[in-house]
Amino acid sequence: MTRLLPFHALVGLCLLFAPSSLLCQSQTVTPVTMVAANADRDGFRDLSANPDIPPRMLDVMRRSQEKYLEGSGLIKAGDSTRARAAFDQAVDLVLQSEWEISASPDLNNFFLDLIRNIQRDESRYLLPAEGAPEGAVVDEIEDLDLIPIQVDPELKDAVEADLLNTKYDIPVLVNESVLKSMNYWLNRGRQYFVDGLTRSGRYKEMIERIFREESIPLDLMYLAQVESLFKPNAVSRAAARGIWQFVRGTAIRYGLRVDRVVDERSDPEKSTRAAAHYLNDLYAMFGDWNLVLAAYNWGEGKVQSLVNKSGVTDFWQLAELKRRMPAQTKNHVPMIMASIILARNPEKYGLPLELEPPLQCDKVPIPKRINLKTVAQALDISVDMLKSLNPALRTSYTPSNYPGFELNVPFGMGADLADKLAHLPQSGAPADPDFSGQYRVQPGDTLGALARRFRVSVEDLQAANGLSSPKSLRAGIFLQVPANGTAAGRAAAPSVPPADFNGQHVVRAGETLSSIARRYGVAVTDLQGINGIRNSESLPTGITLRVPAAATSRAGPDAEGSASRRHLVQKGETLSSIAARYGVTVAALQKVNGIRSPQSLQVGVWLQIPSPKG
Repeated sequence: MTRLLPFHALVGLCLLFAPSSLLCQSQTVTPVTMVAANADRDGFRDLSANPDIPPRMLDVMRRSQEKYLEGSGLIKAGDSTRARAAFDQAVDLVLQSEWEISASPDLNNFFLDLIRNIQRDESRYLLPAEGAPEGAVVDEIEDLDLIPIQVDPELKDAVEADLLNTKYDIPVLVNESVLKSMNYWLNRGRQYFVDGLTRSGRYKEMIERIFREESIPLDLMYLAQVESLFKPNAVSRAAARGIWQFVRGTAIRYGLRVDRVVDERSDPEKSTRAAAHYLNDLYAMFGDWNLVLAAYNWGEGKVQSLVNKSGVTDFWQLAELKRRMPAQTKNHVPMIMASIILARNPEKYGLPLELEPPLQCDKVPIPKRINLKTVAQALDISVDMLKSLNPALRTSYTPSNYPGFELNVPFGMGADLADKLAHLPQSGAPADPDFSGQYRVQPGDTLGALARRFRVSVEDLQAANGLSSPKSLRAGIFLQVPANGTAAGRAAAPSVPPADFNGQHVVRAGETLSSIARRYGVAVTDLQGINGIRNSESLPTGITLRVPAAATSRAGPDAEGSASRRHLVQKGETLSSIAARYGVTVAALQKVNGIRSPQSLQVGVWLQIPSPKG
């Protein structure tokens, strides 16, 4: 299993498990200095003394480290949800920086330390996620002592006959370690093996399809028998998860999403694809499947280092070197070999032939955040069934910021759900039939995060709750969440003024200058100017506002000669594309339309287009 963060073969990560320096904590020094802060824990290598590191890169490291330290404190205090969020931000700061990790040894070293520290903290302090995770069989193998197991002569004869009559996809060597492993599976570990082999039927066809597509020997699917017994929710003592037992850092490197809502290490299909890519990379490094399996368990950096130091390239000889390879890795390869032999000819060894049928389901794209309870009611099935089909989901909601997310539903029900999907509630908590419209603010919540969660604007949340500033949010208070993404009492915003519009607007409860400006396609600054309003955050309910005449002229949005051009936002458009179309800057568009963030642009609203000179 990938118990410790292994290295990506293509980016030359080499000394992951070398001794590291003491835990470092950042302090403000020009440009950035990282200093030891706690001598009783592993931490980050001190990179501040290297003059070749660009100041901006050091700043990324400093900010990432600060987020890690924040998460480390939270997870020790038992706040696993906020800890995961901080850890995610720490990792994202590096992954989303302007530098390619593989091209910068310094950044690469920092990132490896970061992942290792997160993994250490999660393995020590992480509270269980929603749903009870199952133990990983690899933990049992870690404690397994093969030495006292006796080799049965009859078993040896049967296995040698197998080698003559069975064509395996990888070289299979039968030696004393493999025979002892088979003896364990057939006796003390028999129930383990039977359970895993039976369960493998759910995923066998899928794994074989992906392995063929990725040119991976099919027999390597039984690596999952040793790692997890084919349990998607298996979690090891080292916080590795899923059928293929990925730790978080490796999962992220191979394209799996791991956050508070979705953990794709538990997605059988996506994690299998990632495992195939990882196995291919390991084979490109070692050119030997035994070393690949050892590296999968111990980490390629460790295996490569042992090969370099000893000059030995044969796994079985490496395993005989004293005090070099851990017992778990010495057991890992023969246990996989034994699993392959037994799984290929189960009847010969008195094992059941009946495998569970392949898991069949329909995949339905879910473009919005939906409560699983709502989906279950729409399909007349249980929530537990939905959760079992979607083991990667860590909450009772589908993710809200995951383009292309697909929900697994029982086979044959996909079309039915797709038809009903348009009528299902869209927002987060309001999709829950039990949601009361109120939300109690938790420590660490921000208006921005809550607005994204409930699919409303920050301004709407402020207006609905009388908050003068986003900073006035306090843990413990109850927020009124605007229904259906609109502030309570706010009228739906038409894309153009009504035909009988007289140039005046009476302010309703919950409305803001920005929302009114968007409604009529005018600039916030124009509304302020014509009405003598200095403070855009203070807008009394019931007053009558004059709306600039340009917005009532009914001029078309593309009237190029008009002094007041407007544009109706279409699906797929961004502020950048609109700005380029009209020859203006994004900043100018934001200013005249009162748009704080380009991400808040909404389809169907009119934008005031400033003069190109403005």
